[in-house]
Amino acid sequence: MFKKIKNKKLFILLDQMLVSGSNFILGILLARYLGVEGYGQFALLWLIVLFFSSLQLAYIISPMLTLGSKKSLSILDKYLSSMVFFQFLFTIILMIGLYLFFEIAVYFDKQWNIGDLKPYVMLTTAFFLFQDFLRRYFIIKLQYFRLVFLDSIAYLGQLGIVLYLIYTDTLELKLVFLAISLSFGLSLVIGYSQIEKVSTSMAYKKLLLLKNWKFSKWLVYSAILQWGSGNFFILAAGAMLGSWSVGVIRVMQNTMGIFHVLFMALENILPISFSKIYKKDGYKSMMNYFKLQLKYGVVIFGVLIIVAYEFSSNFIQFIYGNEYVEYGYLLKWFFVIYTLIYITMLQRYLLRTLGLTKVIFISYILAATFSFISSYPLIEYFKINGVLMGMLIIQLLISIVFFKYIIKYGGRYE
Repeated sequence: MFKKIKNKKLFILLDQMLVSGSNFILGILLARYLGVEGYGQFALLWLIVLFFSSLQLAYIISPMLTLGSKKSLSILDKYLSSMVFFQFLFTIILMIGLYLFFEIAVYFDKQWNIGDLKPYVMLTTAFFLFQDFLRRYFIIKLQYFRLVFLDSIAYLGQLGIVLYLIYTDTLELKLVFLAISLSFGLSLVIGYSQIEKVSTSMAYKKLLLLKNWKFSKWLVYSAILQWGSGNFFILAAGAMLGSWSVGVIRVMQNTMGIFHVLFMALENILPISFSKIYKKDGYKSMMNYFKLQLKYGVVIFGVLIIVAYEFSSNFIQFIYGNEYVEYGYLLKWFFVIYTLIYITMLQRYLLRTLGLTKVIFISYILAATFSFISSYPLIEYFKINGVLMGMLIIQLLISIVFFKYIIKYGGRYE
C-alpha cells in the first residue's frame, strides 16, 4: 500500500492522521476514565512536556527543516549526524532542567500531588522529544515508510497499553505516563538503529552549533514567551478555578484534533516549501504561495465555524458524555481561535524564511505581557470564558504584529 503513495505530502498527511487520530482517541479515553480532575492533572503535567517540545522545535527542529532542506545530498548525512549529536546533548540538558523543576515542586506537593510522578514524567519527556526529532530526521531524508512505521509503534502502542489498563481496571496517572514512555522508547530504539551515522569533527559541530543559534536564537526566546503567553491562562485557570477547568479546556483542544493533523503536517511541509520557492523564484512567488494557503484556510475554517455554532454541544455530549456537555459551547471559541492560529502560522513561516525571526520574538513579548496583566481580571470576572477570551486576543495581537512587519520589511525583498 505504501508503495502506491508517491506524493510526499500525502505520506506526511497519512502520518499526521495516525498521530493526531491516536492522540484524539487517547484524549477521549483519559477524559472519560480519569475524570475531570484526573484528566486536568494529566493535562497540567503534559504542559511541561509541551514546553520542552517547543524549545526543541525552536532550536533543533526548525533549523534542521529549514537549513537541512538546502543541503546537497553529498553533505546531508554529515549535517544530520551532527544534529543527532545536538539532540542528545539537548535532551540531557532539558532533563536536568526537568529534574530541578520537580525538586522545587516538592514544596507544593500537598497542593499539586506530583512528586511521585517525577520518574514517569521525566522518562516520558526524554523519549517523546527524541522520537519527535527522529520523525523530522526521516522527513528530511525522504524516508516516509520509516516515519509511518515508527509513529505506528509510538502512537498506536501508547493507545494499546492504555486500552489494556482500562480493560483490566488498573488505569491511573503514573501508568499512563509509563505507557507513553514504553511505546515511545521502543520507537526511539528502532528508529535510532536505522539512521545514518557519519563521524564529524568538533570544529564542524561548533560551526554548526553557532549557525543554528544565529538562526534560532529569537525562535528560542519566542518559544519560551509563546508557551508562557499561550498557557499562562490555562495555568492561571488551574490555580484559580481548579484542575477541572484545565481538563475541560484540554477536552476542547483534543476535540480540535483534526486540525492538529493539518497543523502538524503543515509544520513539516510549509517551511520547506516557503524556503524552496523563495530560493528558486523569489519573494513575489513566495507571497503568492502565502496568499493561496491563506485563502484555503480561511474558507475551510469559515464553514466549520458555522457548523460548530449549530452542533458543538451535541458533539461534545456524544464523544465525552454528559459530564462535559455543559461546556460544549466553548468549542465555538476554539474554532475562531484556531482560525487565527492558522493565519499566524503562515505568517511565521514567511518571516522565518526571510530571516526576520526577531519579529516573532517581539510579538510574543507583547502576547506574554498581555497574558500576565490580563489573566487574573479576565478569569476572575468571566471565569472559564475569560480563559478563551484571553487566548483569542493573544492570537489576534500576534497576527497584527506579524502583518505589520511583513508589510514594513517585505518590500526590501521584492
